[in-house]
Amino acid sequence: MKRLGLLFGCFLVMGSLNAQDDVRLSEAHPSNFKNWSLGLNVGATASLGDAASYFFGEDVNAPSGVGGFEIGLRGNLNYWFSPMIGLAGSAGYHSTSGTDNNYYFTGDYIDADLSLNFNLSNMFLYGKDYMRKHALLFSIGLGATSIDAEGFDEQGNLVNTLGKGGRSFTTVMPLQLTYKYQLNNTWDLDILYKHTLANYDVADARSIGVTADFFGYFGVGAAYNFGSDEKTSIVYYSPFEGVFADMTEIKNNYDKLVGDDDGDGVSNFFDQDNSTPADVNVGPNGAPLDVDGDGIPDYLDADPFTAKGAKVDDQGRMVDSDGDGVGDYMDKEPNTPAGSLVNFQGVSVSKAGSGGGGVGAYLPSVFFSFNSVTVTDANYFRLAAVANTLKSNPDVNVVLTGYTDASGPEDYNKTLGQRRADEVKQELVQVFGIDASRIETTSSGESNPLANGRNNINRRVDVSVK
Repeated sequence: MKRLGLLFGCFLVMGSLNAQDDVRLSEAHPSNFKNWSLGLNVGATASLGDAASYFFGEDVNAPSGVGGFEIGLRGNLNYWFSPMIGLAGSAGYHSTSGTDNNYYFTGDYIDADLSLNFNLSNMFLYGKDYMRKHALLFSIGLGATSIDAEGFDEQGNLVNTLGKGGRSFTTVMPLQLTYKYQLNNTWDLDILYKHTLANYDVADARSIGVTADFFGYFGVGAAYNFGSDEKTSIVYYSPFEGVFADMTEIKNNYDKLVGDDDGDGVSNFFDQDNSTPADVNVGPNGAPLDVDGDGIPDYLDADPFTAKGAKVDDQGRMVDSDGDGVGDYMDKEPNTPAGSLVNFQGVSVSKAGSGGGGVGAYLPSVFFSFNSVTVTDANYFRLAAVANTLKSNPDVNVVLTGYTDASGPEDYNKTLGQRRADEVKQELVQVFGIDASRIETTSSGESNPLANGRNNINRRVDVSVK
């Protein structure tokens, strides 16, 4: 008894846990699609009983128009429980006529039926193309019909009628094949063939043997899908194909996720540049670093310290047409004579010894890599501008102030800044032939950073006119 009580308790707990689960609707849920549609079609009806619309026996003397296809008009209302199966209600009016040996008939029938719809398109898999514009449907059902038929001999004499008042009621079994094409999210084109099996053999007012009569109908029409314009009819969606498409996408993404074709440490899935050369520093997106943002990756950039917005050449060097150390992008005097003292906007200032003393003169800074005192090739273009100005202005002396970033001890950075200033002085003296007595060096270490968060800019030597 205790065991039964424990088992019952477990079922209660499991039931309560399941009841508390959050309900999430998948992509294939019917609420994401249009489920209801209303259709209307018109077409040709053929009698296929003892007296057929087209009789290939002896010639029959029948009035003109009797024995051929007759007009038919049908409407239908559809509801889809899922992309695979639905329910359809259908009703229509059809004129009928047909001929047999020494006999012909005319009439009509009105019918209504309820059928199960099966989406044949979703019984086959087509790979990733799972949002189709085509659908092939098959339906089978049960209905009732009211038939009116009058039979005549070839002299035109009435020889037979159906039921009281000329009409007879019977059950029918309709079979239908429908091709649908999506015109847009609201309207579909329908092309269909409906085969209606009557339950008795006098639908053509003629009974031969025990064979039941039946009718064929070929129609063309349109269907209106109820619902939001943003939704599409559920008949064009296959959840099975969606699963296979998702599996293929997951596999492809997995291959990208674990692969790294260029070996830069960033997987192919996230890599925006999957052809980065070996040993090139890249960002989290796999693209080569471009520290100065000039559009030239650092590994191709001859000068990775150009100012933001500066115009650069194809090697990443700042364009400075007059060689005054001020880039063309901010040079308000782009044709300054060689060696002129200029301010930070490239405008000439008074020379030393002429009363101005070179006050306000701008000379380009020299930048360094982390913990380095080596003057790179890119910085020689800046030193050339400094040297050219000093040679053209022999009375001008300069002060070189070395800076570092905030990494490391303060005392170490003070010494590093001094070493950088001394290195720049040595290059100006040994490479460009500037008199050492005209150059003073000092260090500010990690103090007075020029750009917050941009250590590549803070690691520099500034040149100022003394």
